Order: sequence, then C-alpha cells, then structure tokens
Amino acid sequence: MSLKRVTMNLQKKSRRHFGFALLEVLIAVVVLAFGMLGIAGLLLTAHKANSSSYIKQQAVQSAYDVIDRVRANRQVAINGGYAINNVTTGGAPVIPTAASPDCSAAACSASQLAAYDIWYWLAKDLAQLPNGSGSIVTGAAPTGSNTLVIVVVQWDDSPAQSKLGAASQTQASKSNLAQFTLQTLL
Repeated sequence: MSLKRVTMNLQKKSRRHFGFALLEVLIAVVVLAFGMLGIAGLLLTAHKANSSSYIKQQAVQSAYDVIDRVRANRQVAINGGYAINNVTTGGAPVIPTAASPDCSAAACSASQLAAYDIWYWLAKDLAQLPNGSGSIVTGAAPTGSNTLVIVVVQWDDSPAQSKLGAASQTQASKSNLAQFTLQTLL
C-alpha cells in the first residue's frame, strides 16, 4: 500500500468518529448537572431544617439564662419568689407589665430583682420564640435538703415545620407546640 492510500484510509476513519468526543462531553455535562441539582436540593432542605434547630437553641439558652438568675437569687427562689406560669395550649401567652424599678439601671431588693428577672425572661427571652411561654416551679426535692427548680420553655414550632413541608395547608392554623424542660437543685 502506498503512503497516500494509508493516509486516505486514516482520514476516512477519523471522519467516521468525528463528534464522538463531543457527545461524550455532552453526556458528562448532563450527568453533572443532575448531580448538582441533587446537591442543591439537599442544601435547601438543610437550610430549612436549620430554622427549627435555631429556635430550639434559643429555647435552651433561655432556660439556662433563667436558671442562672434563680441561682443568683437563691433565697427568694427557695421562698417561691420565682414561681410563674404563662404556658398556654393555644394563642399568645400573657406577658406581665414591666417590672418597677428597672433593676438593670437601679439598685433593687432581692424580691424586686426576682420580679424583674421574671419579667425580663418572659418579655425579652421568651418573646424571641414564636408564641414563647414558660413556667418556673420551685419545691422541695425528694431528699428534702435541696430545692428543686423546674423550668419549662414552650414555643410554637409550626412555622419551622411548615418550611420543611411537614405541615399541610389544613394544619397551618393549628399550633405545633414544643417544650424544653430543665430541672436543677438549689
């Protein structure tokens, strides 16, 4: 065979395969695009779930904040000065009027500080939660030597759940109450 004939055969073979690499690249790009759409869906779901997690973290911080306040004013707590309950099963919770005097700006007695702490907890901390409410119960512990403090924080988690698609349109008007309970001994 002559060199010219070999060259022509190679050119004919290369013409038959012309565009095959381009088709492989196109298929790879389509597969990559579907993979990226799947990853975007996962990121969107994770972002929506983060909303509920953030609210739960706020509830936990709120409970620990009031426990710290109770521990700082131990004797009034033992005497029942921190007892409060505005937990509701539906609707907005009742928030007491502002405490007088404002203990963040003026000196207060122990009982005035307890009233201020309760107001601050209900009006500032729990108000950050959707329909946030709470209760503080103090009483004798089973051993009798310590005082048991039970703090309950309640909120409506339905806004976060509806973002995740867990609540249907007919359930959107109903609340999805969640609670966090913390117990400690004084």
